[in-house]
Amino acid sequence: PASCLSSRSLLGSGMATRADGRLPNQLRAMAAEPGALSRADGSARFQHDGTQVLAAVWGPGEVRRARERPDQATLEVLVRPASGLAGPLEREMELLLTATLSHAVVLSLHPRTLVSLVVQVVDHDGSVLAAALHACGLALIHAGVPLRGMLGTCACAVAADGALMLDPTVAEEASAVAVATLGYLVCSADGDGGAAPACELLLSHSTGALSAEQHAAAAEAA
Repeated sequence: PASCLSSRSLLGSGMATRADGRLPNQLRAMAAEPGALSRADGSARFQHDGTQVLAAVWGPGEVRRARERPDQATLEVLVRPASGLAGPLEREMELLLTATLSHAVVLSLHPRTLVSLVVQVVDHDGSVLAAALHACGLALIHAGVPLRGMLGTCACAVAADGALMLDPTVAEEASAVAVATLGYLVCSADGDGGAAPACELLLSHSTGALSAEQHAAAAEAA
């Protein structure tokens, strides 16, 4: 968790306050609203302060024969931007979300069906991929689609001085030399020994120049 990361690895030499008043290891206020849409089989709204994403789920339902898979369900994700037409960034998000969710959803329980998700970016103020994955996970739960565990994700920006900032805003992402988004599947530990939940890394996406040490620090923080 973010609170376990040392200030030296996260901040470098100082505890500088960010433009919005947060410390580098602080997340913005979050809000979730399962069932935000009435006409979908499942839906959720997830918000990181100025970033807001809606996700809607339809299915498991009928799938076209050309996309039918005999051993499992077909999963598709469509991403719509806050304004204008979808472009390369939305296509990239669709690929990342589809690949991540394909490992989280128990697709083998519903062969020859389609699970469709539509992700609508309502407001974008940074960390949008993390917000989208949270929204998708909640919407799938609301729809009753079986998951292997809970999804958790966080973005981390690397400033020019090497300091790390969790849950960056769009301005912080623009000025950063790199941004990493890491998503985990959190599952209950086997047995009754009171062991901590197991975390499986499902998503590791970065832009910019990110060293192995910085990636490791971001992974520990997330």
